[in-house]
Amino acid sequence: MEVISERLATDTAAKKASPTGPVLPLRRALILAALLVGCAIAYALLLARFDLSSEPTETEFGAPAGDARVRLYVQPIEVDPVNDSLRMRISVTPDPSLAAAAAATAEHDFLIKIRRGRQIEHVQIGAGQPLPEVTFDFDLEDGNVRDYPLDRYVSAMTLAANEHSQDDAGPPLPIRVTVWEGLLGYTVKAQQATAQNAGDLELRFAVRRTGAVSFFSIAIYGAMTVMALCALIIGALVFIGTRRIEVTLAGALGAVIFALPTLRTAMPGEPPLGVRLDVLVFFWAELGAVIALCLFVAAWARRGPRP
Repeated sequence: MEVISERLATDTAAKKASPTGPVLPLRRALILAALLVGCAIAYALLLARFDLSSEPTETEFGAPAGDARVRLYVQPIEVDPVNDSLRMRISVTPDPSLAAAAAATAEHDFLIKIRRGRQIEHVQIGAGQPLPEVTFDFDLEDGNVRDYPLDRYVSAMTLAANEHSQDDAGPPLPIRVTVWEGLLGYTVKAQQATAQNAGDLELRFAVRRTGAVSFFSIAIYGAMTVMALCALIIGALVFIGTRRIEVTLAGALGAVIFALPTLRTAMPGEPPLGVRLDVLVFFWAELGAVIALCLFVAAWARRGPRP
């Protein structure tokens, strides 16, 4: 009788100590709601940080529209961060006030000088000739592709136009430049800088990846981190005996090992392997997934069911 009464007293005390039925689900629901609210706030902050709603625009520099003798249109067409190169298309555009038939050719002889780095390119235009379009590669500075997807670069361009005579270039001509600040996967912001020579127009271009590319890339690296941590938790808990062996989990851990390289190849912009986030996330995540599978297999080999 004493033993039975002691057991009844113990069970009664345990029931009083344990939370009632509805309390535990309510607590979990509150925790889940707090996590969802935190994720929503973090997502909103990321949207504000990366400015996903920005659109490319045209920006004009140089002489006023009424005084310009030469009009240029500059458009970035390709960024090669591995080779530190920015390819730009420079087009001579007609005066918008002229008729369409007369606007396709130059009215007078002039020379356009384009400085890129230490080189100066000359584009000769004769009266009556079609307005040309040229493409040059400009150096990217103050940036490194290893900082992907937050890498930023700066590129410089100096433009000048002169009246052309038979002997030499004549006096400088006022030029007006329109820059298109859009490129697939990149945002290009142009800004006028102080030129060394009078009559020159120096432009500096700030190049960075779009907010969507940066956001998506960071999200993929975050997914890699979560997958690696989940794999390590599964392998570690099974190895130390806290959780029982579920053979189906071996397939899940193996899938994680092959899913991580697939996520890495899905990175927008095709960054080279070995950027800083690869060292901080991808490499250790892949190694962690392999270690998790090895721990699981070792536990299965030691404590798995026998035939």
